Amino acid sequence: MDTDILTEHIDFLKADYGKNISQTLFQRFKTLILEGKLPAGYNMPNENIVSELLGVGRSTLREAYTALAVFGFITRSKAGTVVNQIDDIVNIAPFSITVANSDLNDLLEFRIMLEAETASYAAKRATEEDIQALRDSYEKMIQYKDDINLFVDYDSRFHMQLSHATHNKLLISTMIAAKDSFEKGIRRAMRKSLTKNPRVIDVTINLHGRILDAVERRDYQSANSLMKEHISYVNLTVKYG
Repeated sequence: MDTDILTEHIDFLKADYGKNISQTLFQRFKTLILEGKLPAGYNMPNENIVSELLGVGRSTLREAYTALAVFGFITRSKAGTVVNQIDDIVNIAPFSITVANSDLNDLLEFRIMLEAETASYAAKRATEEDIQALRDSYEKMIQYKDDINLFVDYDSRFHMQLSHATHNKLLISTMIAAKDSFEKGIRRAMRKSLTKNPRVIDVTINLHGRILDAVERRDYQSANSLMKEHISYVNLTVKYG
């Protein structure tokens, strides 16, 4: 495959990876896609080629690709990795603005309704690949429980992957639209709360584990109620620390 387009941006992609290489690559690929520098329909070169160009392992690249796929920026298949149409994301901007202008209480209430049903449908429809992706994020949460920023990042990814497991395009788009506002509103407060009260991390991990278990068992009712319990706990934590 043609590597010319990607090669033009290698210096940008490789500059100072920092502590978490896959997270850095996710953010930089996202920027290139949103700016149109990696255009819609562009076929990424073979993973071996990209890994070599970037000087990273294939597992690291795949983790970045997984996050890009979860958030709708690329589509991965046996045929290869293709950049998606940005219009699909841009078209939900009006909803994003509405969410961004909502107050914290509205966001908290909306999140209970949205994510409880998301968990329910994920339990009904998740593929083995979906479940493995959820399991990977859950294990990363445990691995990085002592790093607040990375812990919250993988927590967020777990929730996005849960929406992806519904295989409902509208639910996925709604989660994508709401994600940034959740990050700026709820999750910003959550980071502060986790810093002040580390015990919240253990409770959060426990609830995510139980949600994952319910999805694996196809127990959609438990998945729904456990997500309500989780979001309600987050809401109380955010409001009262």
